[in-house]
This record gives sequence, structure tokens and C-alpha cells, in this order.
Amino acid sequence: MTSVRRRRITEDRWTLRARPAFLYMMYGLLLWSVPLGLIGGVRPAMAAAIIRAMHAYFNALPEPLYALFGTGYLGYTAARAWGKARGVER
Repeated sequence: MTSVRRRRITEDRWTLRARPAFLYMMYGLLLWSVPLGLIGGVRPAMAAAIIRAMHAYFNALPEPLYALFGTGYLGYTAARAWGKARGVER
């Protein structure tokens, strides 16, 4: 019964996509710096307005939301590393 439960958990589509979705979002944020740099070279005022808007957006998110996300992600990472060290996960 335990092996069936483990198999069911690892085949869960939401679980399989969780980490890649976060990484793709981070890649997107990093890659956004390329067009923003090009805009800044051509129209510095527009780039400054975009940066101010993004800064305002990220400041509008409540601090506990950042803490919750960080705790959840670090907890997932620690549990995954522990599972791999014990040989429970691949």
C-alpha cells in the first residue's frame, strides 16, 4: 500500500509542475531585464516609468505573503533533500 501511495504522489500533475513553474517564472523575470535594458537605452524615461510601476507592484504585496512563499519553498526543498538522502525518492 505504501508503494501505491508513493506512486500516486509522484504521478500527481500539480506536484510535478510546481518547481518547474516557479523556475520558469524566475527565468522570465531575469530575461525581462534584456528588453528593459534596450528600452532604457532608447527611451530612459519609459524604462524609469516601467521600473517605478514594477517597484510599486512588488511593494504592494504584503510581507507575510513573501514569508509564506519562502517558508513553503524552503520546506519543500528540505523535505525533498531529506527524502533523497533516505533513498525514499529518486
